[in-house]
Amino acid sequence: MGLLDWLEAPDESHGIRLALPGGGWRFHSYAGLATDVRRLAAFLRDRRVPAGTPVSLMLSNPLDFAAGFAGCLLAGLTPSPIATPLTFGGRAQYAEHVAGVLRVARPSLVLADGELYDVAAEAAQAAGFEDALVRLPEPADLPEPDDAPAPASASGPASLGASGPARLGGSRPDLALLQFTSGSSGRPKGVRVTWDNLDENITALRAWSRWGPGDSFASWLPLYHDMGLIGGLLTPLVSQADLWLMTPDQFIRSPLRWLECFGSLGATMTTAPTFGYAYTHRRVREQDIAEMDFSGWRVAICGAERVDAGELAEFTALLRPRGFRSEALMPAYGLAEGTLGVTGVEPDVSSPVVRLGERALTPGEPVRVAETATLGVDRVKGAGWLTACGPEMRGVRVRIVDEEGVPVPEGSFGEIQIGGSSVAPGYATVDGTIDFDQDGWSTGDSGFRLDGHLYVVGRIGDSLKVRGRRVHAEDLEAELARVDGISAGRCAVVFGSHHAVDVAAAVVESSGEGWLEDTVARLRAATSDSVAIAVFKGRRGTIPRTSSGKTRRRFLWNALRTGRSGAEPVYVAADAEGRADLPWQLTVSEPQEETAS
Repeated sequence: MGLLDWLEAPDESHGIRLALPGGGWRFHSYAGLATDVRRLAAFLRDRRVPAGTPVSLMLSNPLDFAAGFAGCLLAGLTPSPIATPLTFGGRAQYAEHVAGVLRVARPSLVLADGELYDVAAEAAQAAGFEDALVRLPEPADLPEPDDAPAPASASGPASLGASGPARLGGSRPDLALLQFTSGSSGRPKGVRVTWDNLDENITALRAWSRWGPGDSFASWLPLYHDMGLIGGLLTPLVSQADLWLMTPDQFIRSPLRWLECFGSLGATMTTAPTFGYAYTHRRVREQDIAEMDFSGWRVAICGAERVDAGELAEFTALLRPRGFRSEALMPAYGLAEGTLGVTGVEPDVSSPVVRLGERALTPGEPVRVAETATLGVDRVKGAGWLTACGPEMRGVRVRIVDEEGVPVPEGSFGEIQIGGSSVAPGYATVDGTIDFDQDGWSTGDSGFRLDGHLYVVGRIGDSLKVRGRRVHAEDLEAELARVDGISAGRCAVVFGSHHAVDVAAAVVESSGEGWLEDTVARLRAATSDSVAIAVFKGRRGTIPRTSSGKTRRRFLWNALRTGRSGAEPVYVAADAEGRADLPWQLTVSEPQEETAS
């Protein structure tokens, strides 16, 4: 099933239902969307954009985004979505981000809608691409489509189909997508995703989830993010399945509206990070869903961040009386460099959860399982619990290697490497392209395999090596969430270095400090006397997050280091030898007394 096959016989009876601001849904059939796509492709053809070149998309309306993305593909161009301003601190920060993305993408066209046009102009000018900026035309101003747009250039694509636009006579570009990663660390870099990568991964996602003709999908994820784009838009689109689309801010205002898609409107599938399920069970009451029936909800994919078994157990407990089954939970591991899906627990299979005997793990050494549980059934508490993310999806290879790159046996800890037909060829960066090793690309994530399942421990770059073992930021966050006065999801741990001394810093979104002494004790116990400790408090929203809910750790560390985080230092202590001249004014050896909130 090709990316654009649906354009040949678009369905009148199925389509996208877009959430309206005041409530209700607006239906747009796939037949209507196909017309929009062809008109956008004709518009791009008329502008004579060079074939195969990137088009940066700054489109806030999901229907415009869908038409713009597919229109680029049909015209033989490479769409490159840019994040909307939602997860950025302000206009200046957002414009700076967009300018950085444009410098990497080097687009022939920047297509922006009226809502984002002014900030797009500011960013395009800063990056030197002001001549590439084009405002998305109103529907009445778009040209009438031909049956198939003429080639964008002498060698450009002319049609569509299972092998892309080339099937009716033209060639197609190698790249179907320039996907910028979520921004949890580092400078902007675009993943170069080919047509074959997308075709293969969408096919693998459909096979893994056992997609059938009666399935329909609902999503609130941002469409510029790989999970929302490929999992929440393109896979339903090529399947011509009914799709309910909300924007992230609509979900934040009313997670109940998302639940109504499954409990009242008949949607059967979704994908979301743990954050989405956790936020829902905290905001929705039992009486809110008393008249709903979730027995038809068969696929609830969990990914994009470490899968929190405790939060998913609470979510399941809320919905179980209304027919939701824990077997619908499908933990998965994926990343933009793998196009999207890499591993996943299959439908109707209970996902195992394990608690490790040690928080600090040694690369190449076996892990020790201290306790087991079942996802969505057992209300596990505390740190050290890891959720199985399933076996490989079709066409993907996964192996675990030690610090020398040597594969380790099942049950041993190391770095996750992936290969196969879904793995992208490499990055685009401001300095040029970087090619991946297709035999085994190192993800930068650590984990292990056990009983056929992949378990993901965390980012190696977000870990600290202590006495030869790896301590991960995610584990420390789970430990701090056990402290009285700290809510889950309201603390973040980052590691850095200052004057050659390792630093473990924690940021807690809280007005008081009753949690401080216990927090310092747990940080010190999990690290060592050679590590400096810093603890900060801040208001809600202080911790910067990506569009998928992950902490932007490198950004947060740099903001703390330069005093731009908005967080207040409440405890700073050098290592045991006093070697750290830390960059924060407060330097104490004991936690401060609690102050009134």
